[in-house]
Amino acid sequence: MNQFQHNHTSDLSASLSCNSSISTSDVDVADVVGLEIGSEVQTLVQRLLRREEFQTVIFVASELMKDHPESLFLHFALGTAYSNLGQALETIHHCQRFIDIEGDETIENFKSNKLPSIKNNLGLALKDLGLLERAEEVFTSLLSRENDFVPALINYGNLLNDGARLSEAQTQFVKAIEVNPDNALAYWNLHSLSQDRDTARSILELCLSKDPANELANITLAGLLAFEGNSSHLRQLADNGYRDNPLVRSIEWIMSLPELPQIHFNRWALFDAAVARADRSRPMYEFGVWMGNSFRYLIDSFPAGFGFDTFEGLPENWHGLPPGTYSSFGQVPNILGADFITGEFRDTLPGFFGETRPMAGLINFDADLYSSTMTALTHAAPVIDDRTVLIFDELIVNRNWEQDEFRALREFCEANKLSYEVFAVSLFTKQAACLLRKSAG
Repeated sequence: MNQFQHNHTSDLSASLSCNSSISTSDVDVADVVGLEIGSEVQTLVQRLLRREEFQTVIFVASELMKDHPESLFLHFALGTAYSNLGQALETIHHCQRFIDIEGDETIENFKSNKLPSIKNNLGLALKDLGLLERAEEVFTSLLSRENDFVPALINYGNLLNDGARLSEAQTQFVKAIEVNPDNALAYWNLHSLSQDRDTARSILELCLSKDPANELANITLAGLLAFEGNSSHLRQLADNGYRDNPLVRSIEWIMSLPELPQIHFNRWALFDAAVARADRSRPMYEFGVWMGNSFRYLIDSFPAGFGFDTFEGLPENWHGLPPGTYSSFGQVPNILGADFITGEFRDTLPGFFGETRPMAGLINFDADLYSSTMTALTHAAPVIDDRTVLIFDELIVNRNWEQDEFRALREFCEANKLSYEVFAVSLFTKQAACLLRKSAG
């Protein structure tokens, strides 16, 4: 059996993904006889995988790979280790090599046994890079042969959610629950499709009935109860060592607002709420386009749209994520009605907003960094008024959320004698939507 690890993603949402790892019964030496690296070394690598010492696995297996570049076992070990460390490009390389290598009957038996896990990790890595179409091909291929492979059902559901295909995502999560009714992870991801707080609360309670120690579910449920007037569970969590938890801090910030905003559970529901408040006769703007999924969804409600991005990923380190993370590899999306301006904000925005531009109906800030968000707010100020809806894609929930987009919004408002009125939030996707108001006095 495979053991599946939870990865709390740091980008799109709090979707929890399933990396295929390895358990104590997963690979024995008999599986890999004939793979040319020796049984003692194979046993060592297996033990390291079981103990989740993935960096050591990479060191040992990479050294062995120099003499055995076609070793199916080494590509399996490296693909598994890199996947569990969230290193997508390396995961793709080794998983694809595992799929491509052919050999004798012994190798083919090993390959057949491990192929579902490898394809699952390959699809997840492609998804994490934003290559949703390629990832979908991998997951659908896997599920056509292994239609009850729960990790792939969950990961494919998350991919469909990322693509705004919510009913299809629900089908995958429900199927995962039918196959394994005790899988708390499937319930957690299913709750993100809820259209109201009562439904979300019920699903979270089911999640906790399967995994009472699930931290995210416990805190989120406590937050929903607090929004309904019962803060005792949230206070108890704070008193028991969770006071500095970023999700707890985010819930407390929401409760500190003058009025409780709408609570949504996925980005698409929050987008719909934002569009409903926006002046749709105006264009939309987006700072941080990546693969264009959000832009593509929003532009349908506006006559035109302007998008700004380098399309080469983060311009600087962001809390441990290196420059270049979230790159679209220089590929600019092809979206009807879009006008994309390519380059760093500090280089492109002064010239663009140096000319008169139409007032914005909606602006989606998805630049993550404080510096980039502050630059975008400062230069876009001429197209923002009290009818412009602002969406911040990473405003809350991240470990350092107060130092990123939130800080930029707060400082921009202070510098321009403005206040913000938050009317919608999503804890699951870390978003908030607001309108700016002139401060009294």
